[in-house]
Amino acid sequence: MVKNLLLTAILLSSTTAFAQEADDDDPGFNMLETRFAFGTMPLADGASSLTVSLGLGVEHPVFKRTRVFGEYEWLWLASNPAPMYSELEHNGSGHRAVLGLRRELVGKGSYAMHMFVDGEIGGGLGIVNDSMFGMRVLPTGFVGMRFGWDLYSHKDDSPSRTFEMNLFVRVLALADGAGFMTGIGMAWGS
Repeated sequence: MVKNLLLTAILLSSTTAFAQEADDDDPGFNMLETRFAFGTMPLADGASSLTVSLGLGVEHPVFKRTRVFGEYEWLWLASNPAPMYSELEHNGSGHRAVLGLRRELVGKGSYAMHMFVDGEIGGGLGIVNDSMFGMRVLPTGFVGMRFGWDLYSHKDDSPSRTFEMNLFVRVLALADGAGFMTGIGMAWGS
């Protein structure tokens, strides 16, 4: 699975380099994002954990439809243990930092609003501590999709010239298996 993620990353970055348009002089806005997500993460020995996260991220435009982003997530882990651990209470928390690329796949809009479907790929590192397995470092790769819209203000005195709302789905690849996260994000840009 990690091999497939690397191949997808290489393919995405190579198509990004050749996909510039003539009007790429203004690539877009720097963005600050907050997000809420939930999903599952594999732990060890066949156990998985319900995971809820609160995140904060930043994005910077590289080309008109391609952005690089970084995110920090606080993670909360809850019970969903393997049968051999069913008598144990499972809970924990953690932190994860990720870096990735985001590319607009489909976009439609006007002067004041833009709707989009974006693909994303990236990787990161998490540190979690739970009551079943203790403290662990979790290298993570992911691919995902974002669906949403941007609202634009073209007033020069506006402190935030764009507002974005998105729904996202990510498939996670960890050493102990695959998981997923889905949620909602809001971003502001200038």
